[in-house]
Order: sequence, then structure tokens, then C-alpha cells
Amino acid sequence: MNLSAQEFDLEGGIRTGVSNGLSMRMYTGPDTYSEAMLLTRNRGVQFAIFLGSTDELYQVPMPGFSLSKAWGGHLGFAGTKVRSLDEEYYYTRYRRVPVLGIDYYLGLNYTLNRIPLTFTIDYKPFAEILPERFLRINLWDFGFGIRYQFSTKI
Repeated sequence: MNLSAQEFDLEGGIRTGVSNGLSMRMYTGPDTYSEAMLLTRNRGVQFAIFLGSTDELYQVPMPGFSLSKAWGGHLGFAGTKVRSLDEEYYYTRYRRVPVLGIDYYLGLNYTLNRIPLTFTIDYKPFAEILPERFLRINLWDFGFGIRYQFSTKI
């Protein structure tokens, strides 16, 4: 069975960075995709959905490189610090608050030729609304990911 001859339309993997978690990408066209991520960040969990496109990088002398761009949003909860001053102690504890935000995704992908794996270096800045701060922006969410390619076509 020749794996490189199959048409892959589904990828599942992991992402590390400020936002760590699992991802599932489904290709909806020759160069478009939808992606769902279940991420952990700031002592909480967020569910993110992206709509994006992938472009082959023909300028790179090695085949297999592509560039992914996507916009999306996330919903979930995060931990926020609550400081208390007791009679003798100053301590910090965390409470859970809901978050809602928008995300951008830019990734440099390398797909192996004979093994159905894709390695990614990505940039995923986000802005989110929190009850106590109103707006939190993170422009430094760089990450590394690896995804396995599945084929739902027989």
C-alpha cells in the first residue's frame, strides 16, 4: 500500500506553546480547511474553531512545505488570581472565569513524503474578554505541532 498516493482529508495531532492541546483539521477543499482545537492555557480549558487556507511554498527548494493561515474564535474558562490579605498571611488563589475571544493562526508546515506526518511551527495570537480585566491580548503564542494524516476516502 502506497501511503503517498492516498488523498488525505483529516489530520489529528498535538500543539505545544502558550496554548497546549489537541487539534483536529478537516480539509474542506483543495486548499481550505476547518480546524478544532481543545487547548489548555492560564489554568483553564478553551475550545477553538478556525477556518483557513493552506498554500504550497513553491519558492522553497524542498517539496513538502506549506503555509497555513486561519481566523477563528475560542470559548472556555481560565483561572484568574484572587489576592487575599488575611490577618497574618498574604496569599493568592485562583478562581475560574469564562473567556470568549478571537484568534489568528499562521503556521509553517512540513509534510513528510512517505509517512503521513506533518510538523508545524506556528504563531497563534489571541484576544479575549474576561470579566475582571475586560480585554487580554497575547501576541506571543508561538508553538510547535505534529499531526497525523488520515484518509476518510477509500
